[in-house]
Amino acid sequence: MIAPRLLSVPVFVAAALGVTWAPAGADDAACQAVLQAAIKQAAVPVHQKITVESAAAPGKPMQSEMIRLGDTLYMQVGGRWTARPYDAAKSADDARQAMKKAEHSCMRVRSEAVDGQPAEFYSVQSKTATGSSDSQVWISTATGLPLRQSISILEQGTIKVKNEVRFDYANVRAPAGVSR
Repeated sequence: MIAPRLLSVPVFVAAALGVTWAPAGADDAACQAVLQAAIKQAAVPVHQKITVESAAAPGKPMQSEMIRLGDTLYMQVGGRWTARPYDAAKSADDARQAMKKAEHSCMRVRSEAVDGQPAEFYSVQSKTATGSSDSQVWISTATGLPLRQSISILEQGTIKVKNEVRFDYANVRAPAGVSR
């Protein structure tokens, strides 16, 4: 199943995170800004609305949601909510570690509003031994948290999966009727 794999670490997908270990020529400040936004997000309540499009099922996007509150992660896939334990410190550390395994090129593109909120728009390209990704990340200038993210996961230059995420930090609540 695509969703759980894409919705991991810390759901601000690791492939989109930049880090100071970026290759020569990458904008280290841009990579650091994206990584810091992911680390910060790992520790705050967030509601994510996710659309996943797969080359295996063209024209049939999958909609899902995630809610993170304290030590619980709620995931909704195919209309069904589940809950599992969540560790913010481990999630942030996992993101840092994942970045050591890939090459990154990060660039601050421009200032741009997302749903009326001022944001900085970053482009991140990542390469690993098994594939690559192109990501766009919009980070709030007010909070330093990601507001929107788009990731294209590539295999031999062809988009295999496209993931679009919108992040909401206001009035985050657990889904009704779901317990851990």
